[in-house]
Amino acid sequence: MADPDGIRAIKAKVSATWRKLTLFALGRAFWPLFVFVCLFLAMAMAGVFDRVQPAIGAVMTLVFFLGGALLFLRGFRRYQPPTQDDARDTLDRQSDLRPLASLTDRPADPSRGAQSLWRHHRARLLAEVGNLRAPSLHAAWKALDPYFLRAILPAALAAIAIIAWTDAPGRIGRALAPDYGALVGADDMVVEAWITPPEHTGRAPIFLKPGLEGVRVPKGSEVTLRTQAPSAPRLVMQGKKHRKQAFLATPDGAFEARAKIEEDTRLSVRWWGERAAWRLLASPDDPPTVKFVSIPSIGSQDRIAFTWSAADDYGVTRLELAISLREPNPAAPDAEDRVPVPLPGVSATQGSDTVQLDLTRHRWAGLAVNLRLVATDGAGQEGTSETVPFLLPEKLFLEPIARVAQEVRVTVLREPRPYAELPKNDDALQPDALNTAAANRLASAPAGVQKAAMMLDAVTFKGEQYMPNIAAFLTFRTAQGILSAASTKDEADAVDPLLWALALKSEYGSAADALRRLEAARRALEQALRDGASEEEIKRRMEAFRDAANNYLAAKMAEAMANGGEEPASNEDGEASAGGPNLGGQDFEDMLQALQDLTETGATDQARQLLSDITDMLQNLEFQKGGGGSGMPGMPGEQAENEDVPPEEQELTDAMKRLSDILREQRQLNDDTLAQERGERPGEQQGEGQQPGESGQQPGGEDPSGNQQAGDGSQPGETPGAGSGETDSAENSETGSGPGERPSGQTLAERQARLGELVERLAREKGLGEGGETGENALEGRIDPDALADIRRAQRSAEEALEQGNERRAARNQELATQLLSEQSSSLAEALDEMRAARSGQGDPGNSTDPFGRNASGAGNNGENVNIPDAGERQRAKDILDELRRRYNEADDEEEREYLRRLLERF
Repeated sequence: MADPDGIRAIKAKVSATWRKLTLFALGRAFWPLFVFVCLFLAMAMAGVFDRVQPAIGAVMTLVFFLGGALLFLRGFRRYQPPTQDDARDTLDRQSDLRPLASLTDRPADPSRGAQSLWRHHRARLLAEVGNLRAPSLHAAWKALDPYFLRAILPAALAAIAIIAWTDAPGRIGRALAPDYGALVGADDMVVEAWITPPEHTGRAPIFLKPGLEGVRVPKGSEVTLRTQAPSAPRLVMQGKKHRKQAFLATPDGAFEARAKIEEDTRLSVRWWGERAAWRLLASPDDPPTVKFVSIPSIGSQDRIAFTWSAADDYGVTRLELAISLREPNPAAPDAEDRVPVPLPGVSATQGSDTVQLDLTRHRWAGLAVNLRLVATDGAGQEGTSETVPFLLPEKLFLEPIARVAQEVRVTVLREPRPYAELPKNDDALQPDALNTAAANRLASAPAGVQKAAMMLDAVTFKGEQYMPNIAAFLTFRTAQGILSAASTKDEADAVDPLLWALALKSEYGSAADALRRLEAARRALEQALRDGASEEEIKRRMEAFRDAANNYLAAKMAEAMANGGEEPASNEDGEASAGGPNLGGQDFEDMLQALQDLTETGATDQARQLLSDITDMLQNLEFQKGGGGSGMPGMPGEQAENEDVPPEEQELTDAMKRLSDILREQRQLNDDTLAQERGERPGEQQGEGQQPGESGQQPGGEDPSGNQQAGDGSQPGETPGAGSGETDSAENSETGSGPGERPSGQTLAERQARLGELVERLAREKGLGEGGETGENALEGRIDPDALADIRRAQRSAEEALEQGNERRAARNQELATQLLSEQSSSLAEALDEMRAARSGQGDPGNSTDPFGRNASGAGNNGENVNIPDAGERQRAKDILDELRRRYNEADDEEEREYLRRLLERF
């Protein structure tokens, strides 16, 4: 579009002039502020503020802000913005015609000639406007900025920014936001921080150093921050949520804050700025996993046996067997009981074990149930296994009183419904008012409790006349009184221990109480070994188990005597020998001493196994009637005096006893050899000076009652085997002792030679030559002649090594001889059991156990499977433990001390 009047050109020139005038006005007013800001930015990007002390940097920033504010106020006052008129006036001054001002004029004479003249004048003015240019103001700028800083300073800033590059924004930010706390001493503030992982992780605390980023910590860890400051700082936690927490004052004048780390979090401590910061990454804690390795089955003594396997990030802390009814009661469809499952002593990330649980006392014993394992870790997370159907075993009660007590007991325990609420008695405050509903509490009881009360009422009707056991009658009446007075289900359940004790008493007799005490002592000792209790606590519980075992043996002997047995032999102090001469092939005190040594050396797994074996052996113990050995625990192959024993069986029994005596003395000789190798006096490791074989009765010597017995275990005047009695008598006359005794005044080599002669005599008497030739006797095929030859060669090698002073080589040969003797003794015991089973007509002679896995000979668990470490092994374990303690006390390196500490805690 045409612009005939030049209005647009005029406006463009006026605007350009106005902009130059405005820029110059701003420069003239704010020139000092511009120079001041450029210098500050140059110093900031050059890193000057990062190199000076924090306090100096804060002062410099404060000076900048203060100076900048003053210069801005000064410039604001001096700033006079130019107007459009000022711009026109500036343009007009370039021409004497002042075209811009003249164009605003109007002609005074409206005549035609005047109008023509005005048009010529206007054209001239417009032409002059085309010659006008926006002023350069160069002279004014030179007067204002003689050193051309308006270009040098921006160029310098650009050069510094290029050099600093990516660091420039951060340096400017730090310069604009310095550490103002340094002005009040905050830069000297030290923040100590450490992470305490959850206890179940077993990890050591993590100390946080300043500037650490991406520290990995277990989820649920607790961070502790501690510092000294004039006032309380703030803890800022930035995760999915932004949280702030104030530090709390401590008694010593410091400030402390604690927080849980449940997610990835950035921690910062703020006091006049950020004093410290860390970024923590939370490692998740997965729930544990658990499964049945072998499905539950019924083991010995009606126990539930199964193998489990569990795994967790930091270890399983609790394992339970969850039991629920397969057909639940409609009143409690979600009812579930959880039975604790023992865990190994060390809480490893992966574990597996085979356990046996006695659930015959459970309220659902005898019912179809569902079983599942529930593993819990230290964080409280649970993991479950698959569900397995099972029929809970129940204890078989044959006595009528025991059956009634069990029936009443489970009737109460299986009732899931609570008592009905009693109606409110509005007349309770009235005189002579009676709350009949409260007086008849049994009416508000659930149906199962009412049924149990009726059963007790029926059983005890005129029970004082018809019930021979007055104690059982009083127990039933007491249980009935408890049910009648109970007002809650928990109070009614109080009849459980009362009726259970009555059932056991009626079914198993007086030894049941001693057995319960033995089980309680075993569980307490197992718990102490599992939990890593102190040495004093383990020792205390070990003594309790020893007392309970002796009490149980005494109760069993008293029961045997009451059933027709004879009083057992007494020791020198006149007390009955509780353990008997040979309990299960090993002296009972030696077994308890071995158990105590294992607990003291920290071999918890072996101690638990030996403890379980000893308990099972005691529970399976049987006592024989009649004869000199009545009332005592039965040895494998031991027969009553008044039984008619076939000659073959008697010969086999005699050979087994003599071989067992040799084995016992060979073991003791091996222990004495190891003791002499360590520089100790032989026999120092035995408890209270007792030697193996010296308990109550000495084979081949005198028993505590003073009766002399032959070395082969036969009675005076008997000839158990062909020629054995005479030969043994002659040998005992020469050596002054029989097998099983420690001859006084003999060296180890002489004792070893004597044992070798006893083995050779046994082979000669029984017709067993070294070439494999055997006589026609009961031992044909029972004892391997080659094995006897190997035993004799090992004993000769041990004898030669002892004569040369080489105890280590002698101990190796003695161990070989002991192993071979043990194998032959076990073989003879099995053969004897087969012979007895065949003679008594108990089915397959090769099967020495009944359908429940118990010894068919009636001798119970003879202890042959009880693994007792010898004195040498126990001493080596003690030496290792002492060496670990010594190294822990002398170690200077912290990592080595931590490693040794974990070893000591484990063992």
